[in-house]
Amino acid sequence: DVLNAGRKVAILVGQGAAGAEAEVVQTAELLGAGVAKALLGRQVVPDDLPFVTGPIGLLGSKTSDEMMMNCDTLLMVGTSFPYAEWLPDEGAARAVEIDIDGRMIGIRYPVEAHLVGDARETLRALNPLLERKEDRSWRERIEADVRQWWDILDRQSHQRFDALNPQLVAWELSPRLPDEAIVTADSGSSTTWWARHLRLREGMLASLSGTLATMGPGT
Repeated sequence: DVLNAGRKVAILVGQGAAGAEAEVVQTAELLGAGVAKALLGRQVVPDDLPFVTGPIGLLGSKTSDEMMMNCDTLLMVGTSFPYAEWLPDEGAARAVEIDIDGRMIGIRYPVEAHLVGDARETLRALNPLLERKEDRSWRERIEADVRQWWDILDRQSHQRFDALNPQLVAWELSPRLPDEAIVTADSGSSTTWWARHLRLREGMLASLSGTLATMGPGT
């Protein structure tokens, strides 16, 4: 009922949603929602889908931030993303959360509906109960913002300096990565380029020390 009542739905996925790509995509299509990703959830859905707003948080995209600040309903799936300043203001959005560990539900944002279970199986049970939203203006706005964001990253990557622009390295690496590549990042500035500039395709895996920010995981 909460999700069906929402007019501007945002979805946030984390590492707990791994393996539920098809179900997350179906949910987003039904709700006319955009999908933002915590850093450890980058592999859940590919970046070439037009409604995927990319990472959230300090290393996130402007598109994800805009979606979170303007949504009226939030669906969190398998994430313990801890930074409240990057989530809607309390009271600004109604929320539904799916997590396999019931103790984690509601600790980051006030939640009306607590769904304890595996992300894929829970979404499979939930999706038949969702009504497809006929008004697609919110989705169209998100997709326009996504296109604009990739254009911004393109221009940033191709700025010329006396030294090599490191953003260009990450930008040019994306189309050269083999299918089903596993992409990791160390901590530091390289994490930003990993988060924003690499466009993960379906079947790729990606990870970093998202909960510790420790040195050395890229090796």
